Amino acid sequence: MRRYLKKSAQTCHSAPLVVYLAGNGGIFVKKILLIYKGQEAFCEELKTMLEPNRMWLTATTIEDSLEIIKAHPDIATVLIDTPSEYPGIRRVIDHINVGNNYVYSASILLLTDTNHVEQDISFLGGAVLDCIQKPIWPAIFRSRIDNAEKCISSVSFSEFAEMLKALPANIYLKDSFGRYVFSSQTWHHLDTGENPDWTIRGKTDLDIRKDKENAKLALASDLELIRTGKGTSYVIEETDAGQEFLQIIKEPLFYEDGRVRGIIALINNVTEQEQLRRKLREQSITDQMTGVYNRTYYAEFVQQLSEHMSFPMGIISADCDNLKKINDTYGHMVGDEYIRMCLMLLRVGLPENSILFRIGGDEFVALVPEATEPTLQKMLDDIRENAATYQVKGRQLSVSLGFSIMRSAADDFAEHLKLSDTQMYEDKRRKG
Repeated sequence: MRRYLKKSAQTCHSAPLVVYLAGNGGIFVKKILLIYKGQEAFCEELKTMLEPNRMWLTATTIEDSLEIIKAHPDIATVLIDTPSEYPGIRRVIDHINVGNNYVYSASILLLTDTNHVEQDISFLGGAVLDCIQKPIWPAIFRSRIDNAEKCISSVSFSEFAEMLKALPANIYLKDSFGRYVFSSQTWHHLDTGENPDWTIRGKTDLDIRKDKENAKLALASDLELIRTGKGTSYVIEETDAGQEFLQIIKEPLFYEDGRVRGIIALINNVTEQEQLRRKLREQSITDQMTGVYNRTYYAEFVQQLSEHMSFPMGIISADCDNLKKINDTYGHMVGDEYIRMCLMLLRVGLPENSILFRIGGDEFVALVPEATEPTLQKMLDDIRENAATYQVKGRQLSVSLGFSIMRSAADDFAEHLKLSDTQMYEDKRRKG
């Protein structure tokens, strides 16, 4: 390790202000201000007791101390040697108490001796956290400084937690059992009851969420993250106060030995973005003229049949008859209306849970879950019979139909579609 040591050309005895820098590769980790009477040997003795990755600043007067503190607002620790010997030292202590903030907070430790301990301990309070009596033992000195820095940091965290409440996002911590340790927000999705002393701390999602299904999924996600040590991100839908979409981002926190100690997470309200995404998605998979699913989604859907459908599943092929004649006679606007009426005929005749796709100009495919051959045959017969009640420009509606049944997801969809198409073309030929 390369050590850097810089000092002014004058010694500690003759200069009112002396700055020592100690670091590793020029990177300084923590700053310490020592306010003392200029004994260089004492200064060096204290320096050797702490790790080298420190920036040391020293002052021998109140004015110099305030000047340094104003120039270095990120000082971690201030050491004051025998404060009762410094008239006006309260100015320094008060300045630090007022200046401590969310980002940087300094702790003050007093160094005293048997002759001054009674007067010096009267300064305890606020940022003044400890009083160390001489002679100073290195291990005790290091421990007391570490404890003071941790203490002031914990105070800063509580203030920082208050500041987090101003954010629209919710930041929370959980332990290794999925129980809340901290949450910056208490959202309306939680069941807080009527108890004014209600707290989220120590509770799981299952204990406090209004939507118990989402709560089960959240707790399962927590336990899986704790088991695997892998973060996750997902979007959920909440409906207890209107439709809302929440993006949840979770990452594990680890002990030094690699065990997961808990979870840190962020919840963003992404309702506007998710609604827009869904709208764009719906537009991308919907046939604009008819409102049913388009060929693009048809190809995607067929690849995931086992996830979407219940078996046995019926496949119905449908094709509008005489569309070319209508287009040639009345124009394509009337032809488009003819296609929409054929689709209406199909919708009326098929179960509500059927999925309809427009795969070509006048060609449709319908998928019917939990279908049997007799029920499908009756559906097609009813559709043919009802077609007589529909007319466009005095011309009766006519649709050619065919079907096939997939018994399970293991069946070949392409083969069954071919069988359905074959029946449909035979139906068309019979009509001449």
